[in-house]
Amino acid sequence: MRRILVGVGSGLLASLVILWVLGLARGNPRAATRLVAEDASAPLRRIAIHYAPTADPKAMRVWTQLFAVLPAAVDVQVEVGAAPDFDRLIRKLRAEGTPHLERFHPVVVGTQISTWSRDRYAALVDDAGHGAILAPPRVETSTILRAGDARSPAAISEALYHRAPTVADIAFEGGDLAATPRWLFVDANLIARNAARGAADRASIERELGRRFAQTIVWLGDEVGDVPRHHLMMYAVPLDDHTVAVGDVRAGLALLGDTPLPLDDSALHARRFDRAAELIAARGFEVVRVPALVLAGAGSFVTYTNALFDRTPEGRPVVYLPTYQLPALDRAGQAFYEARGFEVHPIDVSAIYGLNGSLGCLVNVIARG
Repeated sequence: MRRILVGVGSGLLASLVILWVLGLARGNPRAATRLVAEDASAPLRRIAIHYAPTADPKAMRVWTQLFAVLPAAVDVQVEVGAAPDFDRLIRKLRAEGTPHLERFHPVVVGTQISTWSRDRYAALVDDAGHGAILAPPRVETSTILRAGDARSPAAISEALYHRAPTVADIAFEGGDLAATPRWLFVDANLIARNAARGAADRASIERELGRRFAQTIVWLGDEVGDVPRHHLMMYAVPLDDHTVAVGDVRAGLALLGDTPLPLDDSALHARRFDRAAELIAARGFEVVRVPALVLAGAGSFVTYTNALFDRTPEGRPVVYLPTYQLPALDRAGQAFYEARGFEVHPIDVSAIYGLNGSLGCLVNVIARG
């Protein structure tokens, strides 16, 4: 009997192996790459930015603050429309006393680009530490800058990896995705982004994500409007594999007090932020809330989750934290991270956040470790 059971077990194992191999042959392999993590699980090693001279009045102050405190070991790839734009940036940084200018390297896109680098592509890494770029498919756009941005993934991929980027089968922006080494967070906004494409349902989108990313997917929202209608990190960010920070509009309103600020429908947005927190908690994560606000038009957020995360050589988590010249809120945002052991570097984004983005939208993390 024992021999029979052993034989049956061996047969089942062989069958499973055959099914696994057939699955590979049919185009259902386990993804070999992960989205580079947003959390502070490892030190920053390489980032990419877009430098657009037309954005200097709004973005230049962000760059000088960030590069004054970013470690010298972090390689900075600077995507520019034309080579003279890179020279202009270096002159401006030198005039501000920015250290370690040798870490900046130009990537010429060949056409005008916007200042928003995070949304143009997703940075990937495999188990051996090799990087790659995943680009969205080309979409029609009515603006010259966004049309130029569509060439950004090819430029950075050729510069770093000497090959063209992989193109996904779904439309996405980098801000639609947030990850730890284990988890990939996405939401129902991807359904709206793919509405004009063939397969825009959740199941189809998750299948494509599963083909591209080895992390386990955490999907938020059953339909568009369940969670905030913006990039995911504008309202939530994983702090590690177990804890997720989610914005709290009610807390933001309490701290704002009588400060004049044009706000959108705060009751509506509070419900959406709360729903996101509920869905994340339902997946077993610890949810911690940090103040947030949504401005009129619902594109500009006062957000302390759309940040840039790092780690010191000694292992302490670091956050480069967007601030908004709203003292009570900014103090609360800083205290939130300090209470969790983060080294905090405030970065004033008050000049640019009204353009519907924050610090995390300006920086694409290419590699960690």
